[in-house]
Amino acid sequence: MSAQPKTAHASRDLVFMWTETKPTGKSGKCRSGEIRAKSEQHALFQLSKQGIRQVRLSRQKVARAGRVSPVVVCAFVRQLAVMIQSAVPLAQALSLIAGGMNTRAKRGMLEVVRAIRTDVESGQRLSDAMRKHPRCFDTLFCNTLAAGEHAGELDTTLERLASHMEKSLRIRQKLRKAMVYPGIVILVAIAVSVGMLTFVLPSFKAVYSQFNAELPALTNGLLAASDLLIDHGPLVFGSVVVALVTLFKAYRKSPRFKDACDKLLLKLPVFGELIRTAVHARWMRTFSTLSASGVPITTALESVAQVARIRIFEEATMNIRQGVAAGARVSEGMAESDIFPPDTVQMIRIGEESGRLDNMLERLANQFEVKLDDQVDTLSTIMEPMIMCVIGGLVGVLIVGMYLPIFKIGGVV
Repeated sequence: MSAQPKTAHASRDLVFMWTETKPTGKSGKCRSGEIRAKSEQHALFQLSKQGIRQVRLSRQKVARAGRVSPVVVCAFVRQLAVMIQSAVPLAQALSLIAGGMNTRAKRGMLEVVRAIRTDVESGQRLSDAMRKHPRCFDTLFCNTLAAGEHAGELDTTLERLASHMEKSLRIRQKLRKAMVYPGIVILVAIAVSVGMLTFVLPSFKAVYSQFNAELPALTNGLLAASDLLIDHGPLVFGSVVVALVTLFKAYRKSPRFKDACDKLLLKLPVFGELIRTAVHARWMRTFSTLSASGVPITTALESVAQVARIRIFEEATMNIRQGVAAGARVSEGMAESDIFPPDTVQMIRIGEESGRLDNMLERLANQFEVKLDDQVDTLSTIMEPMIMCVIGGLVGVLIVGMYLPIFKIGGVV
C-alpha cells in the first residue's frame, strides 16, 4: 500500500518506507508500504488520513533514473496495455510490471514505474502521473493517453500507443541498419589507411632515399601525409574529434545549421529518398494514432509537426493545420505543401470524402513502412559493392604510391 500527496511538484517529494508497529488490518498482520511526502510529518499526516497511525518511517534513497532506453519504455507500455485489456486493475498492473523489472538494464524504468504507481494509488490519472517523466513519455504520448482516458477508452488507447511506439522504433532501427554498415566500413578503411601511412610507408622512405631521383607527385603526397601523422598524430586526431563534436553540437543547438544539413541530406541521391520515406511513415503513423484516439485534427497536426523533426515538414504541417482551422481539408493543405506524393494526397482525399480518414492514414503508414523496408534492402545491396570498390581504390592508391618509384627505377635499370 502506498500514497502520495497531490502536488504539482510531486517529483521533488521524499520517499519513505512505512511499517505498522501494531496490526490494525483484518488480517491481523502489520502492513507496510511506500509513501511520497514533503517531510516526515507530512507522511504521517497522509497515512493518518488512511487510518494508519502507529507506524515506523524510514527514508528511502532513490537513485536518479537517468536515461531509459526507448525499447524498455515500449515494452512497459505493451505490458500495461495487455494487462488493462485483461481487466487487471491499473494499480495492480503497475505493481506486477514493477515486480518483473529485476534486471540492471531496467533499473531506471523501475523507479519510474514505482513513482507512477504511487501517483495512481493516490488518485491521480495515469496521464498526469506519466507527465512527470518526460524522458520516458513525451507530450504526444501523454496528450493521446489523456484523450483516451477522457473518452473512457484507456485500454484501446494504450494498445494504439504501444503499436505506435513499436512501429516508430522499427523505423528507427531500419534507418540505423542502413547507416551503421557503411559507417563501420568507412571507419575500417580510414584505420587501414592511417596504419599504412604510419607504419608501412616509413619503411619505404629509406629505400626512396637511395634512388637519388625525383619521386612521383603521388608518392611525395603520401610521404607528406605520413610525416604529418607521425609528427603531429595526436594533434590531428584531436582536431578531428573536436571538429566532429562541434558539428554535432551545432546540429543540435543551431536551427540554421540543422536546417542546412537536413536540406543537404534530403538532396542526396539514395539517402535523401530513404530519409523522406521514413519521415512520411512517421508522419502518417503519428497522425493515424492521434486521429483514431479522438484527438482533434488541429491538435493532432500540431503534435505531428513536432515529431517530423525536419523543418520543411514541420512548416508544411503547421500550414496544413492553419488551413484546417480556417475550414479547409487536410488533403488540400497537403497538395499545396508539395512535399507529399500525389497518390498519397489522393488517398487522403478519398478517406476524407468517405469518412474513413483514420483507416486511410493507417493504410498509408503501412505502405510507407513497407516501402522503407524495400529501400533499406536495396540500399544494403547497392552499398556493399560500392563500399568495396571505394576501399579497394583507396588501398590501391596507397600501394601504387608506395611501389611506383620502385617500378620506375626497375624500368630504368
